[in-house]
Amino acid sequence: MGFNDDLTRMKDGSYILKHKSKKSKDGDCIECGENTKSRDLLFRYNAEDMLLVRNYIGDHLTMHPKHKSVTPDWCSTCEALKQYIVNII
Repeated sequence: MGFNDDLTRMKDGSYILKHKSKKSKDGDCIECGENTKSRDLLFRYNAEDMLLVRNYIGDHLTMHPKHKSVTPDWCSTCEALKQYIVNII
């Protein structure tokens, strides 16, 4: 029986995330663990992705008036979007 999750069992019985194991795929970023060949990611240098990020930030700030600002957090190595950082008033 196999599990379909992001965990890998180590020899000592502990579990780690697959992207942090030595069996990572080609193209995986060392810093964030994301695969730059994936089409599911948003990248800073892609114009269409930046439009999506800016539209999301605008919609978020419109829907949540108590949020002062939203900052996208980009991976410094592969420039993929890791998370959004929200500052509340």
